[in-house]
Formats: sequence, C-alpha cells, structure tokens
Amino acid sequence: MKRVLGFVVLLMFTVSPLVKACMTPADSYAVEVVLNKPGITYELWRFKVAHYVLSENGTFVFRSHYDKRLYVIVWNESDGLHVRVGIPLEWKSYNISRAALNASILLTSDAVERLIADGWKTRDNTTFVRNGVTIALTPVMGTECASDADCATGGCSGEVCAPKKEALEIVTPCVYKPWYDCLSLTSCGCVNGVCTWKPNPAFESCMREHGVDPSSVIRAGVMRVDVVAVNKGDVEIEAALKDFLGAFGITCDPKLTFVQSIGGEFVPGVDPGALNASEAIRAELEWLIEGGVVKMDDGDVDEIAKTAEWGFAGHNSKIGWYKTENGSYAWIPYHKSRNPELIRCFSTRFTVPNLPNGTAYFGPTATAPPSGSQTSPGESSGICGPGVVVLLALLVAFAGRR
Repeated sequence: MKRVLGFVVLLMFTVSPLVKACMTPADSYAVEVVLNKPGITYELWRFKVAHYVLSENGTFVFRSHYDKRLYVIVWNESDGLHVRVGIPLEWKSYNISRAALNASILLTSDAVERLIADGWKTRDNTTFVRNGVTIALTPVMGTECASDADCATGGCSGEVCAPKKEALEIVTPCVYKPWYDCLSLTSCGCVNGVCTWKPNPAFESCMREHGVDPSSVIRAGVMRVDVVAVNKGDVEIEAALKDFLGAFGITCDPKLTFVQSIGGEFVPGVDPGALNASEAIRAELEWLIEGGVVKMDDGDVDEIAKTAEWGFAGHNSKIGWYKTENGSYAWIPYHKSRNPELIRCFSTRFTVPNLPNGTAYFGPTATAPPSGSQTSPGESSGICGPGVVVLLALLVAFAGRR
C-alpha cells in the first residue's frame, strides 16, 4: 500500500506592478523555462479537457510525465509561458548543540595534517568538520604586545622571543644548539597579542629536521574553540573534541556546558543525482506540444533540454530566449544573458494546495476554442515585468513506499 508523505506547492499571486519574485529554497532543485521566443504560441484553454491537472487562477499543477514523484507547474506571465519541473522538498529538522572554551593551541601545518589524516575536513585551516561536528578556532588577543616592536630576543644565543622588557632579563646557558640555525627562517614578533617566533612551514620543517617539536619554541597563545554539533549526544561531542585537541598535543578531558536549539532545512525528497533535468523538461514540453497547448519547433525543445540543469529556475536562473554577450539569441539561463536584472532577496512564504493523484492526460478535443491564440511576447525589458507576478516553489515531498 502506497503512502503519501505530503506535497506542498507555493502559489502566491502579487498584483503590485513593481514587485519582483524572490528566490525560494525550491529553485535549487527545479528547472524552469519561459517560452518567450517569437513565433512560439500556446493555447491554455486546452487544459479545460485535461485530467488530473490542478487549475487555479490560470496556473496548472500536475505530476511529472518523466517521474511521477516530481511536480510540474505551468503558468502565463508577462514575459511568456513558464514551464517548471521540480524535485519535491521535505523539511528536515535537527537538534543543534553549541559549546565553547578557550585553549592554548598552536595552529601549525603539522597539526592540520594530523587532523586531516584523522578524518577532519578543513575550511581555511580555521574551521574543521567531521561526522556532524564543526569546530572553529578564533584567536583570542593577548596583552603582551600590540606590534612586533613590543617584542625582542633574549638568552645567550638570542634563542628566546619575549616581551621587550622581559627579554633583557632572560638568562640561558651559553650552549649553542643546532636548531638555532632555524631561527634565521623566522623572526621574533607579535602574533595575536603574544611575543613569539613566528610560525611558517620552512621554520617548522627545519625544527623537525633537528628533532625539535615546533610547539616547544613557538608560543601558542589562546584560541577560542567553538563547537557546533548536529544530532549528537554530549558524550559523543566531547569525545570528538578530545580527539581534535589531541592533534595539538592537548590531553585534557574537556567538560562542556551545551546550549541546545532546534534547527532545520529543506532537502530534496528525491536524490537529484538520480534524476535528469534535461529529460524531465523535455518530457513536459513534448507532452504540452502533443496536447496542443504549445506550438514550437522540435529544435527549440532540443536546445532547451541541452541547457537544462537542476537549479536553472526562479527569476535569476530560469531558461529563456535571451540575448547573449555577443549579441545573438539563444536558450540560456537568465543570469548568463546580457545585463540581467538579478534578484537578491529570499522568500520562505508558502501555501498548501492539493495535487491530483493520477498522471495528467488530455481527453476529447473541445468543440469551440476561444478566439485567437496567445503568442510569445519575446524578450521583455524587465523579466518579471509589470502586472501579476507568480512565485512558485514546491517544498514538501510526496512519495510512495510500501
């Protein structure tokens, strides 16, 4: 027995002449084309004899002929007839745990390599992610120095970097060690408010070649360690943090106080990698042509299908007959056209209609079509244009499983 999990489509109509459509979460998982090429005509009255098609205020919604788990929306706007095929989305909620602590951490290339070998993925060597746990490092400014001028070398061989006032009083044994040669590869200066030999790959490599751990010479300073975990228990998070700190030679057992919150996001109900956007939009265009709703050349269908990708939908990226950078016209996504007016806002407002259970098909031909056919207006000066703006996004998956 098949089970319907849920189906949500955004059908929001705005009548203000200056309103333009925002992006929606569903745009990333849909492909949309506006049939604005001169010569393409369409006759929406033929939907009157279509079965399993939801019709509301001139917008038509039905299941995809390519894959019945997908949705199709057809509507007319000032710039032409829009055809959109989308992957349904479902809301995925999760528990978020947050905690923070300060630790003396020396962020060296060695430590980063150890973390990567242990399965952590890094972003700019300051944020690390593994199995739903994200750890971000932020330097906490010390108070020893404000600039390199506040620091100086001390000791018999000048092997110590310290605040200028303290450096003059530092006394060390006058025994020259081979690793002192490495000091020529770095300098004594102020790093995050602490006087230290400045870390760099060449200096650290030289130290290791002489059997010296760079962290014994380079002063770490203090790092703020922010921990964010999704759907993880406290014990599991603390174990991950202990493992993370171990890469820096820190062996303490951190006990954290967690702040809990609830989050979530829209995710595709069907794996986009298992679906072909090109074939999906082709199937609907061919069905609309076969039913007499749209009249256009097969060559145009081929070009649209070749261009189609998931994410080519919504105001910024819908496919249309647009002027290219070299002045010719082609079926391309709007953001690749010449001088596109891109929309930056993001919409999350939704309404919930029903969806027909069967696959759409056309019945007997109507006896009396209305006078005249609608024709593509060609490229408009504003893609949204004045008049009614229709914002469409599918948000909750419908699927059948036994």
